[in-house]
Amino acid sequence: MSARNPIQALVLSGGGANGAYEVGILKALFSGRCKPVGTVDPDYFFGTSVGAFNASFLVSQWEEYGPAAVSNLERVWLETMAGDTGSNGAFRFRGDPTYFLNPASYLPNPFRPLLEMARDSAYLSWEGLQRAVYFTTERQETVWERAANLFDFSAVVSLEPFDQTIRNTINFGAIRQSGDRRKLRIFATNWLTGQLRIFENRDMTENLGPQAIQASSAIPGVFPSVTVGAEVFVDGSVLMTTPLRPALDVGTDILHVVYLDPDVASIPLSTLDSTVAASYRLQTISWAALIEREIDRARRINRGLALFNRIREGGTTGREELDELAKGAISVLGGEHPETYRPVTIHRYHPRDELGRGPLSLLNLDRDHVDELIQRGFSDASLHNCEKEGCVLPDPELLRAEAEEQ
Repeated sequence: MSARNPIQALVLSGGGANGAYEVGILKALFSGRCKPVGTVDPDYFFGTSVGAFNASFLVSQWEEYGPAAVSNLERVWLETMAGDTGSNGAFRFRGDPTYFLNPASYLPNPFRPLLEMARDSAYLSWEGLQRAVYFTTERQETVWERAANLFDFSAVVSLEPFDQTIRNTINFGAIRQSGDRRKLRIFATNWLTGQLRIFENRDMTENLGPQAIQASSAIPGVFPSVTVGAEVFVDGSVLMTTPLRPALDVGTDILHVVYLDPDVASIPLSTLDSTVAASYRLQTISWAALIEREIDRARRINRGLALFNRIREGGTTGREELDELAKGAISVLGGEHPETYRPVTIHRYHPRDELGRGPLSLLNLDRDHVDELIQRGFSDASLHNCEKEGCVLPDPELLRAEAEEQ
């Protein structure tokens, strides 16, 4: 019996404008510049937040362009997503005077800025009225609690540009048609129940698809929540910034995990304490701990499977090895689909240092910055070293034994 081709998965995390770094990584992976990992041919594409956009774009173009779809994605980031805060393909601030003073805003429709100004004025007036009524009529909260609820940053952010970018660049019919060959999984958080929602190829209709991608990217407190059907969703990163566990649960053999969190120790402590800086560092530490925990779980699974193989072939084990075997078994049995576990390879790619300066860099879509991120990602992946990056590599004897069984 001939050996089957390994099932590969591409796992893309969230990170706002830093998603351009993912594009650089992908550019190196699919051009063969990342020598240690061999040929990259994903069967599954997993994405959260901005990774949901990148993954959806790739799946929508894969059947027609194959790996060359990454070049088209790079073009979208540089020519559509990039721009100043008043004119980019992701968001704009409501009522921002620089947007209305920018001549490019009047193309191709010279009346568009005027219409948006009218809509912005009506929207912000209604928001202000609601909060003023709440402040004056709410009696169950203290004055300080009511004052804290007066301002909502996400209310001044419009995602209309991102909606337009999604609809103009992603072919949702192609995503649905490719479901048997290239499987897409993107994630959003139900803001009411706190549960994770998975959107698959069949969900990506022309109406639901853009909503799902926007929902997966709606960073709470920064971007407004998104209603999908009758439910309200926010960024999938609230529960899972890097969807590694779902990729393991479907029985993939080789995972290429791209996440945008730097080594926490490389982020300098702010010289001036602030709520924003503290929240950013807290979230970064939390995300780093989650991804390390999942990668360590994969290592234990590999060790457990390798020890099972040694026992089966008559090898000896000591107490320490039996302890490792027990830990590996617990990891497998603790999963939702233990029967799918096989030796797994995880190649991990992420920046060692911060990609920007602080949390607001997640909104920095300046074209020079986007181009710099793409080039940095490409360079980092081209110099990829599995040992330095802590990639998860299974025991060669275990791979040999599995190949002989097929």
